[in-house]
Amino acid sequence: MTRTLFLMRHAKAEAHDPRSDFNRKLSSRGWQQAEEAGRVLADRGIQLVLCSSSARTRQTYEGLGLKLPSGEPVPVQYMEALYLGSADLIRQRIGEITDDITELLVIGHSPGIPTLAAELAWATQPRQADQIQCWFPTAAHSEFEIDSSWSELWNSDGDARLAEVRRPKRDI
Repeated sequence: MTRTLFLMRHAKAEAHDPRSDFNRKLSSRGWQQAEEAGRVLADRGIQLVLCSSSARTRQTYEGLGLKLPSGEPVPVQYMEALYLGSADLIRQRIGEITDDITELLVIGHSPGIPTLAAELAWATQPRQADQIQCWFPTAAHSEFEIDSSWSELWNSDGDARLAEVRRPKRDI
Protein backbone atom coordinates (compact mmCIF):
# COMPACT_ATOMS: atom_id res chain seq x y z
CA MET A 1 0.00 0.00 0.00
CA THR A 2 1.32 3.42 -0.91
CA ARG A 3 1.36 6.06 1.80
CA THR A 4 1.85 9.78 1.39
CA LEU A 5 4.10 11.85 3.63
CA PHE A 6 4.04 15.65 3.61
CA LEU A 7 6.88 17.49 5.34
CA MET A 8 6.19 21.17 5.98
CA ARG A 9 8.20 23.98 7.47
CA HIS A 10 6.08 26.38 9.55
CA ALA A 11 4.84 29.59 7.92
CA LYS A 12 6.60 32.95 8.32
CA ALA A 13 6.92 34.00 11.96
CA GLU A 14 7.50 37.31 13.67
CA ALA A 15 11.17 38.18 13.93
CA HIS A 16 11.22 38.27 17.71
CA ASP A 17 9.25 37.43 20.83
CA PRO A 18 10.51 38.87 24.13
CA ARG A 19 9.69 35.65 25.97
CA SER A 20 11.49 33.12 23.75
CA ASP A 21 11.91 31.72 20.25
CA PHE A 22 9.41 28.98 21.15
CA ASN A 23 6.69 31.63 21.62
CA ARG A 24 7.18 33.41 18.28
CA LYS A 25 3.84 33.71 16.48
CA LEU A 26 3.02 33.93 12.80
CA SER A 27 3.33 37.26 11.05
CA SER A 28 0.46 38.47 8.88
CA ARG A 29 2.36 37.08 5.86
CA GLY A 30 2.68 33.77 7.72
CA TRP A 31 -1.09 33.53 8.14
CA GLN A 32 -1.46 34.15 4.40
CA GLN A 33 1.14 31.46 3.64
CA ALA A 34 -0.62 28.95 5.89
CA GLU A 35 -3.98 29.64 4.25
CA GLU A 36 -2.44 29.29 0.76
CA ALA A 37 -0.83 25.97 1.71
CA GLY A 38 -4.12 24.84 3.23
CA ARG A 39 -5.87 25.36 -0.10
CA VAL A 40 -3.24 23.18 -1.80
CA LEU A 41 -3.41 20.44 0.86
CA ALA A 42 -7.20 20.54 1.43
CA ASP A 43 -8.09 17.71 -0.93
CA ARG A 44 -5.08 15.49 -0.24
CA GLY A 45 -6.84 13.28 2.30
CA ILE A 46 -4.52 14.05 5.19
CA GLN A 47 -5.61 11.93 8.17
CA LEU A 48 -3.16 13.02 10.86
CA VAL A 49 -0.78 15.89 11.59
CA LEU A 50 2.33 15.66 13.74
CA CYS A 51 3.19 19.19 14.80
CA SER A 52 5.88 20.86 16.86
CA SER A 53 4.37 22.42 19.96
CA SER A 54 5.85 25.89 19.26
CA ALA A 55 3.44 28.80 18.77
CA ARG A 56 4.27 29.29 15.08
CA THR A 57 3.78 25.64 14.15
CA ARG A 58 0.50 25.44 16.08
CA GLN A 59 -0.70 28.54 14.25
CA THR A 60 0.46 27.10 10.92
CA TYR A 61 -1.69 24.02 11.57
CA GLU A 62 -4.61 26.28 12.49
CA GLY A 63 -4.14 28.42 9.38
CA LEU A 64 -4.13 25.36 7.11
CA GLY A 65 -7.73 24.68 8.13
CA LEU A 66 -7.51 21.00 7.15
CA LYS A 67 -10.72 18.99 7.49
CA LEU A 68 -11.64 15.34 7.39
CA PRO A 69 -14.44 14.27 5.01
CA SER A 70 -16.77 14.47 8.04
CA GLY A 71 -16.00 18.19 8.36
CA GLU A 72 -14.08 17.75 11.61
CA PRO A 73 -10.54 19.18 11.83
CA VAL A 74 -7.77 16.75 10.90
CA PRO A 75 -6.45 15.32 14.20
CA VAL A 76 -3.16 16.76 15.38
CA GLN A 77 -0.55 15.51 17.83
CA TYR A 78 1.56 18.33 19.26
CA MET A 79 5.05 17.16 20.10
CA GLU A 80 7.62 19.16 22.01
CA ALA A 81 10.27 16.82 20.60
CA LEU A 82 9.63 18.21 17.10
CA TYR A 83 10.70 21.68 18.23
CA LEU A 84 14.27 21.86 16.94
CA GLY A 85 14.11 18.10 16.35
CA SER A 86 16.71 16.55 14.09
CA ALA A 87 15.85 14.69 10.90
CA ASP A 88 16.49 11.40 12.72
CA LEU A 89 14.14 12.33 15.55
CA ILE A 90 11.40 13.37 13.09
CA ARG A 91 11.89 10.10 11.19
CA GLN A 92 11.59 8.20 14.48
CA ARG A 93 8.29 9.93 15.32
CA ILE A 94 6.95 9.13 11.85
CA GLY A 95 7.99 5.51 12.40
CA GLU A 96 5.69 5.35 15.44
CA ILE A 97 2.55 6.05 13.36
CA THR A 98 0.17 3.13 12.89
CA ASP A 99 -0.24 1.83 9.36
CA ASP A 100 -3.96 2.59 9.20
CA ILE A 101 -2.85 6.20 8.56
CA THR A 102 -2.00 6.55 4.87
CA GLU A 103 -1.74 10.35 4.54
CA LEU A 104 0.47 12.10 7.10
CA LEU A 105 1.60 15.72 7.47
CA VAL A 106 4.50 16.74 9.70
CA ILE A 107 4.88 20.45 10.54
CA GLY A 108 8.20 21.46 12.02
CA HIS A 109 11.27 23.65 11.74
CA SER A 110 14.49 24.11 9.87
CA PRO A 111 16.92 22.41 9.77
CA GLY A 112 15.09 19.17 10.72
CA ILE A 113 12.28 19.27 8.14
CA PRO A 114 14.38 20.26 5.09
CA THR A 115 17.15 17.86 6.10
CA LEU A 116 14.73 14.94 6.30
CA ALA A 117 13.12 15.95 2.99
CA ALA A 118 16.55 16.07 1.35
CA GLU A 119 17.55 12.70 2.84
CA LEU A 120 14.36 11.05 1.55
CA ALA A 121 14.72 12.64 -1.91
CA TRP A 122 18.39 11.74 -2.26
CA ALA A 123 17.89 8.10 -3.30
CA THR A 124 15.75 8.92 -6.34
CA GLN A 125 16.35 12.61 -7.08
CA PRO A 126 19.73 13.83 -5.85
CA ARG A 127 19.52 17.17 -7.68
CA GLN A 128 16.17 17.94 -6.04
CA ALA A 129 17.62 16.84 -2.70
CA ASP A 130 20.40 19.43 -3.05
CA GLN A 131 17.85 22.14 -3.91
CA ILE A 132 15.71 21.22 -0.90
CA GLN A 133 18.69 21.39 1.44
CA CYS A 134 19.66 24.82 0.07
CA TRP A 135 16.22 26.40 -0.26
CA PHE A 136 13.25 25.26 1.82
CA PRO A 137 11.67 28.57 2.93
CA THR A 138 8.91 29.06 5.45
CA ALA A 139 5.62 27.38 4.44
CA ALA A 140 7.39 25.14 1.91
CA HIS A 141 6.22 21.55 1.87
CA SER A 142 7.31 18.38 0.15
CA GLU A 143 5.30 15.32 -0.77
CA PHE A 144 6.67 11.79 -0.76
CA GLU A 145 5.12 8.51 -1.85
CA ILE A 146 6.13 5.73 0.54
CA ASP A 147 5.85 2.07 -0.49
CA SER A 148 6.49 0.66 2.97
CA SER A 149 5.09 0.92 6.47
CA TRP A 150 5.85 4.02 8.50
CA SER A 151 8.06 1.95 10.80
CA GLU A 152 10.18 0.77 7.86
CA LEU A 153 10.86 4.37 6.89
CA TRP A 154 13.06 4.57 10.00
CA ASN A 155 15.47 2.06 8.45
CA SER A 156 15.50 2.96 4.76
CA ASP A 157 15.15 5.87 2.33
CA GLY A 158 14.79 3.59 -0.67
CA ASP A 159 11.01 3.27 -0.46
CA ALA A 160 10.38 7.05 -0.56
CA ARG A 161 9.83 8.89 -3.84
CA LEU A 162 9.68 12.66 -4.03
CA ALA A 163 6.45 13.61 -5.78
CA GLU A 164 6.56 17.38 -5.36
CA VAL A 165 8.08 20.33 -3.56
CA ARG A 166 5.94 23.45 -3.19
CA ARG A 167 7.36 26.74 -2.09
CA PRO A 168 5.20 29.77 -1.31
CA LYS A 169 4.94 32.61 -3.75
CA ARG A 170 7.59 35.23 -3.15
CA ASP A 171 6.55 38.56 -1.70
CA ILE A 172 6.29 41.27 -4.32
